[in-house]
Formats: sequence, structure tokens, C-alpha cells
Amino acid sequence: MLFSYGLLIASFFVFVITAIYSSLSDMRKRSVNSFTFLPMFAVAALYYALIHDYYLTAFTLTIAAATFIRTDSYIYLILPVAAFIMAMILGCLSIGSTIAVVLTLLGYRETLFGIGDVKAEVSYILAFQYISRPLFGASVFAISFLIYLSIFSVLAIAAFYVHATIIGLKFRGIHLAYDEAEYSRNRQKYRVIGSGDQAIMSYRMPFLVPINLAALFAVLIGLPQMFI
Repeated sequence: MLFSYGLLIASFFVFVITAIYSSLSDMRKRSVNSFTFLPMFAVAALYYALIHDYYLTAFTLTIAAATFIRTDSYIYLILPVAAFIMAMILGCLSIGSTIAVVLTLLGYRETLFGIGDVKAEVSYILAFQYISRPLFGASVFAISFLIYLSIFSVLAIAAFYVHATIIGLKFRGIHLAYDEAEYSRNRQKYRVIGSGDQAIMSYRMPFLVPINLAALFAVLIGLPQMFI
């Protein structure tokens, strides 16, 4: 148990650095370096190796490898599926590893999630699904992480709509009408769709911020009592 707590402290230190850097990068540039979350994958793989859970070490390395492959490649789909089957056969499948597989698959072609978001979500789940459990009793990190992620994502989206309304931007459905002045000041924050009078601006939400907040709350607080 002392070893687990020691590794938890080290893992949390790595997480804090990763979270701060990735949040600032996402807010400023709406992008993050591909290798930003590699230390979190390494923390997870190292933990499993040190407790001689080599099946989960292999699982973690396989999932990590998938997130560094082109998301429009079929290999991107094959690797997490193979990892899931391996975990199921070898008896090391858990709620956390199952959610990690699902999130990885949802990153295919970056239709629902950007690959940076997927790396963050999956690496955090694999690094903390067991290490942090003593901090919040019987609750499961992966589930509490998803709950907090939903809450913070909704709050982030609501905050954007409130801010946009306050500064006088006009909406067209869920998007914004094209505003030359706003776009010129914040090119990295918007994606322009269409042209002329039909042009709209799609806001590029820095989702790494709610992802990092969700992981922080899941580690330090865990699930509220109503969910345990």
C-alpha cells in the first residue's frame, strides 16, 4: 500500500504538469504536442509492470500505440479491439480498461474527439484507475471521471454561449454568424464554414480544459456519495 501511495504522488505530479501545459496550449493554440500525454501512458505502464501485472502493461502499451497512429487508418481500430479481446481472454478487463477502449474507438477519424483529447482521457484513466482508488473508497475512477467530464464540458459550452452573447456575437443555430472583427482577433478559436452571406463560425472548444478539471476532481474527490 505504501508503494501505491508513493506512486500515486509521483503520478499526480506528472499529471499536474501535463494538465497545466496541455490546458494552456489548447487555450492559446487549440492544439497540443503529440507527445504531451506520453508520460502519463508511461506512468500507467510502469505501475502495472512494477506490480507484475504484465497483461495490463501490454494492454496500456497497445492502447498508447493506437493513439499515435493515423486516426483514419483501420489499424487504429484494430489495436484497441485487439487489446480488449486480449484483456477479456486474460482476465484483466476492468471498467476502466473497457472505457479506455471505447474512448479510443470514438477517436476514429477524429469525428467525435480530437486525438489529443483521446490521449488525455485514455492516459488518465489507465494511470489512475487503480492507483487513486484509496482516495475515494468504493467509487471507480473511470466512472467518476466521465461524470465530471460531462459536468465541466456542459459548463464550458454554456460559458462560451454566455460570453458570445455578452460581446454581441450573433448565432445561427449552434454556430455563430461570421464576424470579421472577432475572427481576425481569434483566428485559432474558430473554423469558418461556407462563404459570403452564408459564412458561419464554428467555435473550437478547448476541451482539454474540462478534461483536465474532470481528472483532477476524479482523483481528489471521486464520486459524490449519491453515486456510490
